[in-house]
Amino acid sequence: MRIAPVLGIWLCLGGTAAAAEPFSLPEKQENYLNALQREAERLELAKAPEWRALLHFHDRWLSKESTIDSASFFLSPEGKKDLAKELQATLRAFFTPPDKVEKVKSKDDSYNHPQCLFPARYDWLNARLSFDGKILPPVSCKDYKTFKSTIAPERIALIFTSAYMGNPASLFGHTLLRLDSAGETPLLSHAVNYGAITGSDGGIAFMFKGVFGGYNGIFSVYPYYDTVNLYNNMENRDIWEYQLNLDKKQIDRLIAHVWELGHNSAYYYFFSENCSYMLLETLNAALPERDMTDDFYRPLFSSYTIPVDTVRAVLKQKNILKKAVYRPSRQTRLTHAYAFLKSPEKQQLRKLLKAPREIDSVMASDLNDEQKANVLITAYEYIQYSFIAGDVPLDEMRRDSIKILTALSSIRDKSTITEVPVPETRPDEGHLSAAAAIYGGRRAHKNFIDFMIRPAYHTLLDKGDGYVPFGAINYMSTTLRWYENENDLRLQQLAFLDISSLPARNELFSPFSFKIDLGVESYAYPTKAKEGYVLYAGADGGVSWHPTEKTATYFMLGARIKAGGYLPHNAMIGGGVQVGMAADFKQVRLNADIEKIFYSNNDADMWKYNAAASFSLKKNLSLEASFSFEDTKFNDIHEGRIGFLMHF
Repeated sequence: MRIAPVLGIWLCLGGTAAAAEPFSLPEKQENYLNALQREAERLELAKAPEWRALLHFHDRWLSKESTIDSASFFLSPEGKKDLAKELQATLRAFFTPPDKVEKVKSKDDSYNHPQCLFPARYDWLNARLSFDGKILPPVSCKDYKTFKSTIAPERIALIFTSAYMGNPASLFGHTLLRLDSAGETPLLSHAVNYGAITGSDGGIAFMFKGVFGGYNGIFSVYPYYDTVNLYNNMENRDIWEYQLNLDKKQIDRLIAHVWELGHNSAYYYFFSENCSYMLLETLNAALPERDMTDDFYRPLFSSYTIPVDTVRAVLKQKNILKKAVYRPSRQTRLTHAYAFLKSPEKQQLRKLLKAPREIDSVMASDLNDEQKANVLITAYEYIQYSFIAGDVPLDEMRRDSIKILTALSSIRDKSTITEVPVPETRPDEGHLSAAAAIYGGRRAHKNFIDFMIRPAYHTLLDKGDGYVPFGAINYMSTTLRWYENENDLRLQQLAFLDISSLPARNELFSPFSFKIDLGVESYAYPTKAKEGYVLYAGADGGVSWHPTEKTATYFMLGARIKAGGYLPHNAMIGGGVQVGMAADFKQVRLNADIEKIFYSNNDADMWKYNAAASFSLKKNLSLEASFSFEDTKFNDIHEGRIGFLMHF
């Protein structure tokens, strides 16, 4: 585990769990150890949910083992797969003579004794077996005591950060734990994070190794203000803080287990055993009655873990939530402030957005003091945002910030900009992540029925409450189609990945809008009599504007690739332009776009028109309708369908 310096103390962790060499015990201790092991067998402690939680062990079809992969986590060679043998080996290890412990020392000279490396195991077994301190002397664990006293946990919060479209590993959001001390403000607390050690990898290597467990994941503890600075300020992600209702005993066990995990690692999988899954397993130590990760076990199907679903899994526990706190990002605060300003205030704000900043002109304007304060506060926040984004150098940020604050201090009245309102719907209260649908429709004069299933996560037609506005992230969406009178069920589309991001562009921000898709589909090449399967990929980039809070319009340029033996020359590339709109009116969502695509095979050039609407019947049930028209040189294809979509 890595922990940042706090109170001038660096907690340096390391070493192996097991004794460096086999050891024998005095007869009295050996007899007592045997008695403890027999009592543990009689009480069936190895089957207890607390022991399973501390070992991260799951007894599932094709997976009967711990998810922790480092050998140092186990005191028995067979401990990863055998709970009973690990318990017996743990009891024996607690008797390890100090002179038999591997001489790897931490900075305060305490040894890596198993009692010190596994305090959660020691405390739980001691509570069940009542260790005789004269025969099994407790070891003074200076490192662990320093760690615990430095953290001084009194409360625990589960932290959820919203999705970040700029990093493939963060498309679905992120979770971590916050450890609150008594009387401290949250920013001075500590955070527990689990993440992959990726080094300098990027691109294909990053994605491949991340998907297939090519990285080690480790636990780290660091100041919470670092988390806020990274996610809230640098990546502009809103944060939700779920304060959990845990008693002191549960908190102590959780902290002891975090210490145990800090010496160890597991293989990191972006889609399954990721940051959120491993933190959920860690919380199992405090709430062992029900394995919360069972919600993510799907026999015969690919397992995947979406961060917001782990929040839902925790909140299923009875009376677990004290309260949820919303922490808007700096960008969210700026967007709110900009929307609050009236036209004369925005006119004066423009004078402060770009250097040289006309502060004197703003102060001499006809605005009243409250309006001037609104403009200056917004400009100050914008300069701080621009500095963090790397758009403003340090000396300019300092100089202009001082000028603005000096001007602000001369104004008697304060800014009237309100606080960012808390969203009506928390992320965990939005629609569920997976979806299935059935549609009836007609294409090229043939009736059909579509069956769709999508593991994750959110489209522009889904109800947007609790999700990133005008953002869509989906993978492995599969549609099967049955045509009337053809008596066969065929694959219509398998969308490996489909991402859309339509952030607002205005005077403050100039974000890049994009769409990315990849998959296999049934495609009608204009000169072919029948449809055939092709691999497709597309990437579009451009800009989007939000005329109102509930609508978005966009303009994009894009590239297309289609490949497969069904096509002339087996492949074709293309490019084009797309304009469109999206709207989210709570119960009703609308999408429409027009696209012109030019292909390397000229016969495939087309105009494409799409329109779709969705109406929410319930939070997780919608009625959807769509229509598309493809206009090519050889034929026109109309397709319309309507049906029901259910999230689960």
